[in-house]
Amino acid sequence: MTRRRAADHGAARLDGDVVADRGNEELPDEAARRHADRLAGLLDAAGFPRMPARTLMALLTSPSGELTAEQISKTLDVSPAAVSGAIRYLQSTHLVHTGSLRGTRRRVYSLAPNWYTATLTRSSMYGELRELARASPPSLRPDTAAGQRVEEMADFYAFLNRKFPELLTEWNELRAQGGTHREPPEA
Repeated sequence: MTRRRAADHGAARLDGDVVADRGNEELPDEAARRHADRLAGLLDAAGFPRMPARTLMALLTSPSGELTAEQISKTLDVSPAAVSGAIRYLQSTHLVHTGSLRGTRRRVYSLAPNWYTATLTRSSMYGELRELARASPPSLRPDTAAGQRVEEMADFYAFLNRKFPELLTEWNELRAQGGTHREPPEA
């Protein structure tokens, strides 16, 4: 699909795409904003940084799935500096893509394709954490309390490293069957 057709059909865009400015018609309505704030609150309570969580949920609940920094600032009633920091964080975690508005120097931000699987697709990070934890200094050997905690963390990351690819495969199979919003069929 061409970039133009992808944008016209609401498909995920690639970084650097050029799109037409739709103005404020694409802002989430008040009910969507309240819902986005509740979702962001859950992410915040789980340890996700607050402003990136709010920005992510504003993009998720926007009618087009993309907003400019100005639109995000207006939607969230926050400063442009707060939006800038949130966008930098979301880009560094590969959750948001950047494009530009046709005929301007303004950027438009959208969710990365399958953004919600970002933690599952970064399994190398879990493998690295596991290996680093296992390379503990002598003061953290397994017969010490601290060493046992570090070893348990290494075991947990080894477990995640094995299971996340399986979960992602299962999710993709469920999506292919059209069952993303309901329980899988009983075996």
